Amino acid sequence: MSEVLLLSGGIDSIALAAWRRPAYCLTIDYGQLPAASEIAASSSVCNALGLNHEILIIPIAQLGAGDLAGKPQSVASTNPEYWPFRNQFLITLAAMKAVELRCERVIIGTVASDKRHADGCENFVLQLSALLKLQEGSIVLEAPAIKHSSLALVRESRIDLSVLAWAHSCHRSNIACGRCSGCAKHSEIMQAIGWNR
Repeated sequence: MSEVLLLSGGIDSIALAAWRRPAYCLTIDYGQLPAASEIAASSSVCNALGLNHEILIIPIAQLGAGDLAGKPQSVASTNPEYWPFRNQFLITLAAMKAVELRCERVIIGTVASDKRHADGCENFVLQLSALLKLQEGSIVLEAPAIKHSSLALVRESRIDLSVLAWAHSCHRSNIACGRCSGCAKHSEIMQAIGWNR
């Protein structure tokens, strides 16, 4: 089955790109503050890995909340990066693109720690996949690393560290702020794998 990977330019999706080598990688600028750096990181990774890279610009910043939108945290979640229904929206766009590209599957870089969000749990992936399969195109949604930690995914992928170094994980800016949960995770993983540049 040919796959479209939602590639955010963060550690998890980059490692998944190296592991699965999808037919296409898709990066979406939906109005998030770090969009330019996410696109730059994703483009560099795809170039290094020889993968096809597609970019969509679908601005929905007026509907955003929290760190990624540069707005107050949503009352619907205790997580400062929460953007209401963001993953569902991005997956729907990826499924639309998959139909256009004649791919049968969308894969996402969800890992075990993402279960702190409702849209990062196994049930969400299963339910959304069932919904996509009901529709024309019968797209399948998978999260191949949903039971892995980020560190385990990086190790499983056997990604070259010079490629992983392109990762941009900051939720607040195109330059790593060093204070958000994305930056904290990035530092933790890079230290755990021995990257000290």
